[in-house]
Amino acid sequence: MNRRLCENLGSLYGIHLLNYLAPLLTVPYLARVLGTVQWGALAFAEAYAGLASLVVEYGFGLSATREISQTASDPMARSRLLAGVLGAQGLLACGTLFATLGALRLLPSLSPYRPLLLLALFLGVTRAVNPIWYFQGLENLRLVALLTVSANSLAAVAVFFLVRTAADGWISLALRAIAMLICSGIGFLIAYRDTPFVYPSFAASRRALHQGRSLFLFRSAVSLYTVVNVLLLGFLATPAVVAWFAGAEKIARVAASAIVPASQAFYPRIIHLLANDPRKATRTMLHSVWLTLGIGSAAGAALLALAPWLVRMLLGPGYERSVPLVRLFSLLPPLIAGSNLLGIQWMLPHRLDREFNWIIVLAGIFNIAAALVLVPLYQQTGMTVSVVLAEIAVTSAMSVVLWKRRMTPWVAVPRQAAA
Repeated sequence: MNRRLCENLGSLYGIHLLNYLAPLLTVPYLARVLGTVQWGALAFAEAYAGLASLVVEYGFGLSATREISQTASDPMARSRLLAGVLGAQGLLACGTLFATLGALRLLPSLSPYRPLLLLALFLGVTRAVNPIWYFQGLENLRLVALLTVSANSLAAVAVFFLVRTAADGWISLALRAIAMLICSGIGFLIAYRDTPFVYPSFAASRRALHQGRSLFLFRSAVSLYTVVNVLLLGFLATPAVVAWFAGAEKIARVAASAIVPASQAFYPRIIHLLANDPRKATRTMLHSVWLTLGIGSAAGAALLALAPWLVRMLLGPGYERSVPLVRLFSLLPPLIAGSNLLGIQWMLPHRLDREFNWIIVLAGIFNIAAALVLVPLYQQTGMTVSVVLAEIAVTSAMSVVLWKRRMTPWVAVPRQAAA
């Protein structure tokens, strides 16, 4: 737990706190001003923004961070990687735009959400291209943390002044998209202050896509039991049901996301130590185990105990059916903490990408299959049960894989990470 790691933990928690807290503070206002139906439509659009962001981000938050942390002392290598990622994301953004236009034309079920989806796409792309992965890999996050926190805070405050009626839901999406566009642009300017600028080329973009493909598979598979939930429910149920589920899931995901900054800080540090001092990597991992599991367990207990109050305060009248869902979702924070520790912080640094991806893919397929059975019978409750079962499956499978390989971090001295 050296000084740089502690500074990055502080920076990441600063980013995280206001990135999640600022939008969360707008939830009570938006849920009341927009009403159940319009807020459900906004939740569907936000889920689509998440899906678009997932495609354009392409797993570079993990794969490119891993490469940057291993080439931090080589400015030209960093420059080539930046150019490759930027070019690859430009290609992915164009593909996502064409896919969105095609879906709007061909799927009548999207008609209630049509006015919001293009703005949602814009939000997803601006969120995905933020080069925070570059600073995370270099373990130098203070300036970009301040920038991101400031922009998102201003966007959240503007919501209270500009969203006045049920027809103004699009303004919330536009404000966040503009904030992220500014953050991304300034982030690249900061990155290129100490890194030579190289124009993106097709070869560099293709190389970046090739390097990130296994972790894009992971990101895509994770979406099958995270981002896709609200979208799937939107096709199978009414906007009101979507609102009840989305409200509960939003509260639970914010609580569970409290572990994310710890993971982002420890991930590049563990990668670096595995290549230089495996025993020290194990000790660092044990620090992360205690911190991450402690945060996840505390967040789960808070959800269980405070579910009625959280729903009443954050969502308001008309969302009473979200209370039992929040209680079910109280299992998510400790489960996600466990899978994050075993998967992202241990399996990926050891290059167990293939096993990791198979676990996530099978869990995603299980979630969709269970939802197709449970949602028609139990609506929002069925979707919630499906999500929790999928998270249990992920954490259990990772534990089994590492135990069979004698690689559990609390008993094994890690092998040297692959070059």
